Amino acid sequence: MNVPVSPASATAYLYGMTLLHQPDEFFMHLRHRLQQPLPGTEAQNRMTMRSRKTVDEYLAENPGYRRSAVLMPLFPHAGEIHTLLIKRPSYEGVHSGQLALPGGAEEPQDASPTHTALREAQEEVGLLAGEEQVLGQLTPLYIPPSNFLVRPFIAQLPQRPRWQPSADEVEALLEIPLRTFLDQSIKDTRKISIGGGMTVNAPCYIIEGNVLWGATAMMFSEMEALLEELNQ
Repeated sequence: MNVPVSPASATAYLYGMTLLHQPDEFFMHLRHRLQQPLPGTEAQNRMTMRSRKTVDEYLAENPGYRRSAVLMPLFPHAGEIHTLLIKRPSYEGVHSGQLALPGGAEEPQDASPTHTALREAQEEVGLLAGEEQVLGQLTPLYIPPSNFLVRPFIAQLPQRPRWQPSADEVEALLEIPLRTFLDQSIKDTRKISIGGGMTVNAPCYIIEGNVLWGATAMMFSEMEALLEELNQ
């Protein structure tokens, strides 16, 4: 089910293309915007198929939750801002084969959630980035199936990195123009297998023929809301 694009949305989309071709200006505005109140769960929930509790409610009900962090790297390439998605290998787990951002669980040696995100990005895709390159973070998100509280961080990279994906954790890399998420025609609802013979009808983005859904789609939905604001 494709979503029709209104004239106003089309205008924002075209303006977004212009802004995203100006890295210095874009990163300056994004850094400033991330220091202000975020679109939050309202924007995230555009990409979920069920009602959700607040993060505080989830954590109160699941005191044994685990902490994790992911990194959304943004970098200029071919004249515009791109981001990176990884495709997880197939395995016996709740996130098998999914599109995701580089990231993972907090470890005892991590000094902060930011360090978790940067360490995981280095381990999974070979990205060497410092804390000074982190522009800010999106709204934390609780994932019930894995009992993780995830903090999504956004990093500004000066150029397209030379990725070195981990064969154990990454099946494929997708470099995506960030303007893609302003194109409403990539949104759909698909029947998704969640294991145990069960399926759900989930809102999603269709990215180069791949289905981006679940927590990562919710994170990009908040980024989409930020891009829409920057385009006003």
